[in-house]
Amino acid sequence: MKQLTVWAFAFACLLSTQAWAKVDIQTWQTAKGTKVMYVHAPQLPMVDVELMFDAGSARDGDQWGVASFTSNLLGTATPEHDENQISEAFNDLGVQIGSNAGRDSASIHLRSLTRSEILTPAMKLFAEIVGQPVFRQNIMAREKARLMTGLKQKTVKPQAMLSDELWAKLYGDHPYAHPVPGTLKTVEALTVEDLKAFYKRYYVAANAQVTIVGAVDRKQAEQMAEDLTRSLATGEKAAALPQPKPLDKAQAKIIRFGSTQTYYTLAQLGVERGDPDYYALFLGNHLLGGSGFGSLLMEEVREKRGLVYGVSSGFYPMKVPGPFQIGLSTKNASAKEADEVVKQTLAQFMKDFPDEKLAEIKSNLIGGFPLRIDSNSKIAGYIAMIGFYDLPLDYLERFPKKMAELTKEDVLNAWRKHIHPNKMLTLMVGEPNVKPIEK
Repeated sequence: MKQLTVWAFAFACLLSTQAWAKVDIQTWQTAKGTKVMYVHAPQLPMVDVELMFDAGSARDGDQWGVASFTSNLLGTATPEHDENQISEAFNDLGVQIGSNAGRDSASIHLRSLTRSEILTPAMKLFAEIVGQPVFRQNIMAREKARLMTGLKQKTVKPQAMLSDELWAKLYGDHPYAHPVPGTLKTVEALTVEDLKAFYKRYYVAANAQVTIVGAVDRKQAEQMAEDLTRSLATGEKAAALPQPKPLDKAQAKIIRFGSTQTYYTLAQLGVERGDPDYYALFLGNHLLGGSGFGSLLMEEVREKRGLVYGVSSGFYPMKVPGPFQIGLSTKNASAKEADEVVKQTLAQFMKDFPDEKLAEIKSNLIGGFPLRIDSNSKIAGYIAMIGFYDLPLDYLERFPKKMAELTKEDVLNAWRKHIHPNKMLTLMVGEPNVKPIEK
């Protein structure tokens, strides 16, 4: 049985490596200096195009929410088209378009068939809304009212309260600390002129990246990237973000909230995207709490004690170290025990764990890797990440190889280097039967 497991593991490694090696990433710069990431994927007559900017909420300054608001209003008006005309044009073409803003980046993406009668007008309109946006007062007023309603609703959602408190506590005065959409006070103060100024500073060619994945050849991709960035000002790349300061001691806080459940997280700063230890941390995390029912946390907290329906852990690497956190929800009466079991499980994991468990997790990860790139949209997501965070172009091929090479010692060394159980943040939202430490 042991020999069969080893053979299956090796075979999975071989298949996965071969599959991932097929992703041929090409990169270049447009005439205005915008990085382009391109993969030719001719299997389907479709293309995914994304324009990403280093313009996430970390660039808000004191105007919390301005990055998210600017992203939301892209595509609502141009000098030549109003909101309805833009929406109807994309609908008539059968094209999907959307935007998103997080802490590190803001992006707008398009998915289209590659037939010229569809792709040509779609790309023309796409370039127009990105390069010539108009921020209209009436649309901003409508969207502000909608956003304010959503922000008010957050105040009675324990999961949202927990998330906001986690970022605030972990990051203090760092640009990551505040909520991406802003707060009631900061959003109310935003004006059209604020959005224009933010767009002018950050939506520039030097601060942008184009990702193209689909059934278009290199020549077509080059022309699409030039057309998409032609109307952008050249501008300057955003400044590097400051490094956040890790907690120097354990902290704990309970936010009392009328609920039958307690929402819980245990967290600290993790690593930035591209950290060489991320491979070992990622593998170890799947064993600890990132693999669902196969994880140690699920086994200890749910299966043995029945305290939760689900529990998970994860690293969220970003431009600078993002959080590592363990999260769950449980009955108020079980919150104290759940907290103790989580911390005991983490401590035991960092001392030692079964070799068989590690072998199973490695096999599952490597064998399942091809499924992570089985569509253009998935490939586009990875390619955009590789470009934005300046990862090696062979990152996709390298990842399963790294998983296969890692040993238990590698995993334990990385976790002991980066994770400090005696300096973590414990947060609870609900009515846990726990003595309040901080109110």
